[in-house]
Amino acid sequence: MSKPNRTRIRTQGNPLPQRPRRAKPNVFAVTHAAHRTKLGGRAGFDYPVVQEGQTTHFVAFRDPSLGPDGTSCADGVLATCDNDYAQAAAWFGIAAPQLPINIIIAALDPSGQGGGGAYHYGCSAIDLYCDLKNVPSLDIDFTRMLLVAELVEVFEAAQNLGWDCGASNGEGLSRVLATALYPAELDGYTTAAAWLDTPNRPDWVNNNNPTDQDAVSNGCSVLFLNYLNSQLGYGWDQIAKAGASTLAQTYTKLTGSQDGWNQFRQQLDSNFPLGTLSGLTTDNPYPLP
Repeated sequence: MSKPNRTRIRTQGNPLPQRPRRAKPNVFAVTHAAHRTKLGGRAGFDYPVVQEGQTTHFVAFRDPSLGPDGTSCADGVLATCDNDYAQAAAWFGIAAPQLPINIIIAALDPSGQGGGGAYHYGCSAIDLYCDLKNVPSLDIDFTRMLLVAELVEVFEAAQNLGWDCGASNGEGLSRVLATALYPAELDGYTTAAAWLDTPNRPDWVNNNNPTDQDAVSNGCSVLFLNYLNSQLGYGWDQIAKAGASTLAQTYTKLTGSQDGWNQFRQQLDSNFPLGTLSGLTTDNPYPLP
């Protein structure tokens, strides 16, 4: 399993313990860290924070060092998070087990370009750390998308049917569902081409890669899930409720057939010939001939 980079940061001259970071800017997966850190603002959070507000399902915090952009972003997320929760609950057909869920908005990427992504400490953990993107300008929908990606993983754990937030099937689902709600925010985070452009296009449909940090297996996963939705016509609620330990088993639950990998691979090989760069800039090229 690849491990995220770990760095030290300083706040007001005080050294802080190591915390999980994004290894690559195209990964906004959950990071599973061995231990929580205990930093200022509120015991148990990784950043000094102030509480910005609360809804039925969430409490939103922001790092005060973010200034007015942090306030605007937190207020914007508070305005939509309960609707996003309702949509996630409808997709999975369940309610998350613990409330309220904590949203912690901080500069995971100090450059302000959003490369820090999001993380929490385990699939069912409900302290959701989300980056703020304000370069070249504040993009609240970016943080909303990250929140949905992490929230989906909480629902995956609560459902307990086989979606694994630390593996390629669960990571793929978190990506496609976050994109379904905030499609304009995926730019720079796509992974489908990473799989299409590999020499052998490995089978991450019958197999589940036990990491959420591999762009190739994530790319296969998002492509297959979009194939189920946009090519075969299954709703995201049907797909989410058909959780299993592999995407092939999810396909079988939906269709009653066991030829998911072959059909998926043959169609893509016909439209994106093996050995030729795909040029794909999206995670969803469907429908295809």
